[in-house]
Amino acid sequence: MQSPAEPHSDPEKVRLERVAALTDPATVRYLEQIGVREGWTCAEVGAGAGSIARWLSNRVGHFGKVHAIDIEPGYMEGVTAPNLEFREQDITTTPLQEGSYDLVHSKILLMHLADRERVLGEFAKALKPGGYLLVEEADIRSIQRVDPPSPLLTRAAAALETFFYFGGADPGYGMKLLPAFRRTGLTVLGSDCQLTAVQAGSPEIQTIVLSLAKLAPMIVKAGLMGQKEVEAAFDELQRPSDTVIYTPITVSVWGRRADS
Repeated sequence: MQSPAEPHSDPEKVRLERVAALTDPATVRYLEQIGVREGWTCAEVGAGAGSIARWLSNRVGHFGKVHAIDIEPGYMEGVTAPNLEFREQDITTTPLQEGSYDLVHSKILLMHLADRERVLGEFAKALKPGGYLLVEEADIRSIQRVDPPSPLLTRAAAALETFFYFGGADPGYGMKLLPAFRRTGLTVLGSDCQLTAVQAGSPEIQTIVLSLAKLAPMIVKAGLMGQKEVEAAFDELQRPSDTVIYTPITVSVWGRRADS
């Protein structure tokens, strides 16, 4: 089986960078629509490999601040700026400080948390009057759509979905985000969704390959797939062919706290 990650690299860092490469262009469009300005104080929660934290630090300028928050900040190694502060913080036990931020942003984070709606409410409380919240969450069920049909890849996608449930995550939370966001009391200003069709054997397919590789040992241990099936799925994904699969749908919602 061909290795799913580049040689001499951390597979998780590579995975985070691949996901960012696919999703960041849309995130930047939403942030530009919100109108992030110089001097803002921003929280990037679940900062991953740090690409959006870097963008925000450039945008808010010398008099602004960005707090890049993650339970594993090591993946942001090499991302530096004078106005960028890395915080190793578990957001489920240590909430953001209330009334402190002009912008709070998180991407593909809440779906993994058992107390996701409580944390979403805490994000809203962390905003200054007039502050903005942008939340982006995935619905991974879309990866079961394959053309031409592949029972093996559909089975692998279904195994990923089932394993998410085993771990207390919600693989379809993206579709629940909009009503959950409204329940925070913020004014919803916009919502959007994106997904990408990726072809087997292409660099873009690595977002799916690396996600499967991360969870494959646990999927096999749980009896959801056999080891040979997993290896065959890797081979089918990485072998150049006309097979096309959707990435997870990313649903984005943004809104604003009242001025007072």
